[in-house]
Formats: sequence, structure tokens, C-alpha cells
Amino acid sequence: MNTAPRPTPLRAQHQRSGARLVDFAGWELPVQFTGIQAEHRLVREQVGLFDVSHMGRLSLRGAGTEAFLDSLLPYDVQRLSPGRMAYTVMCNDSGGAIDDLAVYCLAPQDYLLVINASRATHDLSWIRDHATRTDAGDVTIVDRTPGEAMIAVQGPEAEALVAATIGPESKELGFFRCLTMTTEQGEWLVSRSGYTGEDGFEIICPAAAARDLWQQLQRGGARPAGLAARDTLRLEAGLCLYGNELSEQITPLEAGLEWTLALDKETDFPGREALRLQRQKGVRRRLLGLRLLTRGIPRAQQSVVDGARPVGEITSGTHSPVLKQGIAMAYVDEAHADCGHRLQVVGRGGGLEAEVVELPFVPSRVKRRRKKGTTQKKGSAT
Repeated sequence: MNTAPRPTPLRAQHQRSGARLVDFAGWELPVQFTGIQAEHRLVREQVGLFDVSHMGRLSLRGAGTEAFLDSLLPYDVQRLSPGRMAYTVMCNDSGGAIDDLAVYCLAPQDYLLVINASRATHDLSWIRDHATRTDAGDVTIVDRTPGEAMIAVQGPEAEALVAATIGPESKELGFFRCLTMTTEQGEWLVSRSGYTGEDGFEIICPAAAARDLWQQLQRGGARPAGLAARDTLRLEAGLCLYGNELSEQITPLEAGLEWTLALDKETDFPGREALRLQRQKGVRRRLLGLRLLTRGIPRAQQSVVDGARPVGEITSGTHSPVLKQGIAMAYVDEAHADCGHRLQVVGRGGGLEAEVVELPFVPSRVKRRRKKGTTQKKGSAT
């Protein structure tokens, strides 16, 4: 039996804007408005809006919440004070990635997890099972997703726009900081984060307030962008997408996400010993960037070879609107993963010459704001 995709609170706005809507992870979302290239440049050069209401949002509260999350996640949750957030990877017992997510500390013993829509049901089941296994005690887990909207404001002009729309206090937020605001329409959460490599904010608000906020942001000069541009932006920024660069068969160490892990913290968590052993032995394959030296567009699941020898596989590929050439992320055997090494991508028309390069492909503007303070290096949940 087919189930119709869930609409976001902004569906009517997208229809009026002429968006092409698609089913993504069970949600009806805009894949594009005016076109991928234009929307990509909009975010790189000015400011764009993304409806990310499909992202799962789980509230965890109660006296034992910090200890529970510390036993669930490989991040050292005790490092988070109110107003801080972090990016990490929730792992299974063998160290594979169940999901990558953002964890917000809103107040003492009051946390929010923002998770991927495609993993929301599985994540919630895993978290509740873990609470049962560990006798978490006074921890209440509530799915906030249905009653809210989430809007990402991304681009060089995002700071000025959000300050003018939400309030000047948002301008003082450092990267991976968050701010709770109480309004007549309910509680809002503003964070300085995103998934594009640009400076930006993500705003969580009551569903009933979403239309007015979206329209205010547009009156302030922003324009909407869809899932397709969000994907090319995150790929240029070298950010992982669950289901492509991450899965339950891929560990965060293989994905280059060791910086999200606290493998030596005192509290045990699922996957800890497997990850420690992998760190000790070293990974056999590594996620890296490939830049095509010939015309073509690399695609996911295409083989990577060194001469006639298979050495890896593309996980994500596109034509970079900024670099104007084909780029890809791929898992490649460690022995063939040195920067500058020449490899070939096996495409429809034969081998495409490629060079191993450092990620990200396009320098992130976010880095310039880290001196305001953060425990994180990059990224957000997708």
C-alpha cells in the first residue's frame, strides 16, 4: 500500500513559488525552484532559504539525560553547556554509523537531537531500546517533529537577514551555538549552523509561525532553494550524506569523522571497542575527494580504478558550479589515497581521469567564525 508523502508546514508556499515537489524520505519537499545552478550561486553569493522541516527533532529531558546521552553517543556530552551544540555520529555495536546528528544543549538536563528524516524511525527505536537497556531512569523522549517547522538560512548575507528578522541577539551567536527565544507564537530555537559550507542559521519554530517567517525572510531579500542545490553545496563543502558516505557498514573513522568522537572518555557507548580497535589497526579504506581532469560528471556507485585494478567506489558526484568541473567523494583503499595520486572513474564512456584532492573542494566560510568559540570542526545533520 502506497502512503502519500507528508507535507511540511510550508508546502503551500512552495506550490505558489512553482517548486517541483518530490518524495524524499517520506516527505514532500521541493527539489528545485528556479534551477539548480541559480539556487547554488544564490547561496554561495547572497542568501538562500531551505525548508528542512523533514529533519527529525527529538527532545530528551529529565534528571538523567546528560548521563544517558553520554552512554548513547561517542561525543563527550559533558562538554556541552547550555547554548552549545555538537555534531557527532551515533554508532551500532560494531562501530557502524546508525546516523549522523546534531545534539543541542538547551538547558541543564534538556537536550535536542536533530536527526536525518530517512533514519528517524530507526533512530527513535534505537534510542528507546538503549534507554531500556541502560535503565535510564528519569529521561523523557518526545518527538517534536510534527508540531514544528525548520528553516535553514544560508549564505554570506544570512547574518544580516536573520538579525533583522529575528533580532540582533542572533548576530552574536558563534558557530555551533544556539539560542532559545520565547515569543507569542511559542518557543523558537535559532542556531548558527548549516549544511552548505556557508555562514548560516537554522531556525526551529512552531508550525503555525512558519509561513510568516518564510515570507519575512523573502521580503528581506532571501530566495528559496531546493534539495538539489543543497546536495551540490554540501558536496562542494565535503560534507557527508547519510546513505552515501555513511551507513551501518561504514564507521566514522573511515569517513574521516574521528574529530566527532571521544573514544577515550570514561563513559562506555555502543561501538566504542570496535572503533578503538579500528583506530589502533588503521582503516583499510578512506573517504576522499576526487577532481576530474577530463570532462564528465562522476556518479554514485561508479568504480574507481588505478590502471586496471579496482581500488574504490564513488559515493557522491556532481558537476561543481563553482569549480566548473566534475567532483566526487569516494571510498578508496588506503594505499591509493594520497593527495595528488591519479586514478580513473569508470563512467559510461570509459575511464575518466581524476586526481585525489583534500576536502573540502570549496573553502568553507564557516571557518572564519570559529574563533568565536566551538568544539566542532564542521558539519551538521542532513
